[in-house]
Amino acid sequence: MGAMFSLPSIAQDLHSGTPEIPRTSWMLSATASEESIGQGLPVLALDRDDWPRYRSGQSSQPRAWRSLQAELSATHPGGWRFGALARAEAWLQASPDAVTVAALDAINSRPETARSYDLNASSQSWQGQGLRVGTPWLKLDAADRWRWQADAQLLRLQKFRTVDLSGKLSYQSSDVYDFNVHSQRSNPNITGPYLSASGRSGLGSSLSVAVQGEPAAGWQVQLRADDLLSRLDWPELATDNAVLNSQVTSRAPDGSLDYAPLIKGQKTLRHITRRIGVHWQAKVSWSAFGPQSQPGAISLQLDRRAGLNQAWLGWDSGDAGRSRPRWSLAIEPVRRVASLGLGWHGWQALLATDGKGTNSEFRYLRLGWQGEF
Repeated sequence: MGAMFSLPSIAQDLHSGTPEIPRTSWMLSATASEESIGQGLPVLALDRDDWPRYRSGQSSQPRAWRSLQAELSATHPGGWRFGALARAEAWLQASPDAVTVAALDAINSRPETARSYDLNASSQSWQGQGLRVGTPWLKLDAADRWRWQADAQLLRLQKFRTVDLSGKLSYQSSDVYDFNVHSQRSNPNITGPYLSASGRSGLGSSLSVAVQGEPAAGWQVQLRADDLLSRLDWPELATDNAVLNSQVTSRAPDGSLDYAPLIKGQKTLRHITRRIGVHWQAKVSWSAFGPQSQPGAISLQLDRRAGLNQAWLGWDSGDAGRSRPRWSLAIEPVRRVASLGLGWHGWQALLATDGKGTNSEFRYLRLGWQGEF
């Protein structure tokens, strides 16, 4: 995922380093990270049966996104990076009515008054392992003020799930409902009496691009597009299409009643192809006390992923060598999140949270190490 959350500089991709400093030996790096973001949803509690208890607010566009990653990589003195990684990601977006109905079902309750609900929801989750290759920072101009970098990943998918739901549900009172809902689920665990087993694995790939430069003395700009081009592909994945319709009766021309099934559906094997959501990032840093190599950098960073926005104001103490600690602080005022990062003797750690515990709508953890070999 690269610099998924590079607001304090030490949270940046540990392999990128500072392009102006040439290295003479290989660098070995190990990182593990977890990021969870919600909007109107308690992202850390969604796998609990009583998750509605932890909702701290509502949103006109409920969303949730979560990512886990672990990587071991080596960087050549020339800047080329080679790594092995394990990666998992899940996202959910739903209409406010869909969240309300799901919450009522989770706590085994019913609406207080008769009303109609517009149901729309989509989710995707996947897990894979594979290889990663990254280029060194390459010149974009003769003055070497601007550089670019690319990163490619190839993954073998062990898990892949998609869910899409749409339709209407009306509560008439006294436990009487009318509904017309269509759903499509795809995952390897779907089975049926005449359905062949899903393929054993799928294939994932992605390409990320970054540009950074110094438009003026003391200023640095970085633009990133992680997973800019991507593909998740599972050739034979079990898919269940179903329509649930309470209007099961109709009158024929001769006056007789015809009864349709309450549920219509079909299970098939399909070739499912999706994309990984792009992570857009723009960061501007200003070295507060002299040249950029000296301590003291103030930064503004904008992030967008899975329809979720972040705007960070941060301070980085700067790189004073492995023997002295490097720290950073940042705040996201809209989400009311604080971030603290620390690096020392090759170890890097970062924690960002809104401090709400199980009710949290934001948490980011990262631990890393790098050293020469």
